[in-house]
Amino acid sequence: MSGAAPDPGLGPLAGLLGMRRGVMAGGRCVFELDAGPTHLNPHGVVHGGVLYTLADYAMGCALTSRLGAGEQCTTIEIKINYVAAPATGGRLRADAQVVERTRRIGTLEARVTAEDGALLALALGTFYIQG
Repeated sequence: MSGAAPDPGLGPLAGLLGMRRGVMAGGRCVFELDAGPTHLNPHGVVHGGVLYTLADYAMGCALTSRLGAGEQCTTIEIKINYVAAPATGGRLRADAQVVERTRRIGTLEARVTAEDGALLALALGTFYIQG
């Protein structure tokens, strides 16, 4: 995904944040972004909302890869634990996978890591499946 341009099909927020989608198949999806000054909070670290949004996109696309024709999903809730020293920049990556999918509910997990592989956040999400 290095150097890939943001995908306009992901919506304006992904473009604004500079997020790029990578692998998306079989209940798994990866998103990346290169964190810079526009992603920082007033304390000079990447805002937790950026990590959350990266995880949410990755989880939504992971579940989408397992949906049938005419189905779509929406986030019900996400719990996120920020587990490492905050990131100050560099490439961030969210790797999400479906844990379980029923007819109307998907449960997913995502790991957000720094460029050096350090785990920054761990998220567990529940999504509603419509259609």
